[in-house]
Amino acid sequence: MLDIEHNQVIYSDSFVDLVEGTTEYYDKKIEKCIKNTSIKELLTGSEHHLLVAAKEMMKEDELFMKHSRIIAQEIFAIARLVEEMPNANLLFVECKVNGEKMLLIIKLNYKITPVSILEEIDGKRRIRFSSQQCLPPKSTNVEEAILINIDKNTISLIEKRFMIDGKPGYYLNEQYIKGEPQLSDKQKLSIVNKVVKKVDSEYNVFEGDPGAVVKQEMINLVMDHKPIKPMEVAKKVVEKDYNASEEVEVIMRDLGIQEDDEIVNIPISLERMSRCKLVLDDDRTIELNVEDYLNKENMMTSVDERGLTTITLSNIKEIKIK
Repeated sequence: MLDIEHNQVIYSDSFVDLVEGTTEYYDKKIEKCIKNTSIKELLTGSEHHLLVAAKEMMKEDELFMKHSRIIAQEIFAIARLVEEMPNANLLFVECKVNGEKMLLIIKLNYKITPVSILEEIDGKRRIRFSSQQCLPPKSTNVEEAILINIDKNTISLIEKRFMIDGKPGYYLNEQYIKGEPQLSDKQKLSIVNKVVKKVDSEYNVFEGDPGAVVKQEMINLVMDHKPIKPMEVAKKVVEKDYNASEEVEVIMRDLGIQEDDEIVNIPISLERMSRCKLVLDDDRTIELNVEDYLNKENMMTSVDERGLTTITLSNIKEIKIK
């Protein structure tokens, strides 16, 4: 426990007892950690102190305990200097993710939670409300974590912004790990959409928004259990126009996307990805299945002599208001 409030680190003297049915909170936080779409891989030296420590920790329990305490003290030393840093627990986890040995260091930042307090004074009861620092709920995303892939010898990071020297900023990589951050899955998908839209605005490959085509291509890859490579997705979307495809590749490379880069954790659910919204100029919204939109199924558009568009939806069995 990083007790920022009292300027101390409280160490655990034993490991969590992994009894079946008692580890739900830990399991959920581990899942929230490894499926986070903001994970960034860092470029570091092969002998980075965290990589060395992680390998040592895998050898025996005593070394695991020793290095977890050292890392906790190092993180505490910089975290306590950050404005409004809450108390936190550090969870050190040895696990395998897709068959690869990992060390996860998950920082669980405490949240201010209202609590009810029953008091009795001079024989009279009263109930009052107070605030208390508690661990974050199991369903919330992990805000900070260091993910060390021991088999690949890599370090990845989930960061949270805090007020530093009067302005919002990051501290965990800049002041502790000091690696060169790569793009997160969320950033990669954002780049795909922005580049495809920019190139389409120049070459007019599509009628309508090409973002729907990006969604459809990603859905196809997910359903076929194929890797999602941003470069391939972007080029596939505009492949009808050779010049547009070439332009996409140049821009993607300029923005740091390479052929072998992958999106591992898709930032949106498959259900949301399969839907698209048509937002009209008067703020009316029509939500459709992406495939229906692209194939113009059950929908027809026409433009009158004034340049105004009419959208007609067909084959409607029932209308519900939500």
